Amino acid sequence: MLTMLVRSRSKQMKQLGRLGIGPAIFNINEPIIFGMPLVMNPLLIVPFIVAPLLTITATYIGMSTGMVAKPAGIAVPWTMPPLISGYLATGGKISGSVMQLINLLITFIIYYPFFRIWDLQKWREERAAEQNVAEET
Repeated sequence: MLTMLVRSRSKQMKQLGRLGIGPAIFNINEPIIFGMPLVMNPLLIVPFIVAPLLTITATYIGMSTGMVAKPAGIAVPWTMPPLISGYLATGGKISGSVMQLINLLITFIIYYPFFRIWDLQKWREERAAEQNVAEET
């Protein structure tokens, strides 16, 4: 989300980032999933599938080795912002928040190259549309 706000060249991606940042803080990602769109997008399907697999694996390794506290059985609302939810779910252990931060970084690293390609495609489409409008007038 922050990448869409800060690094986007495309006006569409910047606007989508502005609209989606508020809900995304509370784990409501539908504006991005369907607005970008992530669904039915052959370019973005790879990170959409790979990122959760790698973050689940990283979390499993962290918890099974004891580096990250296991959930304490506390039912944290799904809309709880990241980092806070990790802290609460592990019974007040900071390692839950650290693991969530690591997972966010893993997801960013996986998505970033695909996002840049998608953003470049949208930027080129916008430029072509602007040139067509300029030629018509």
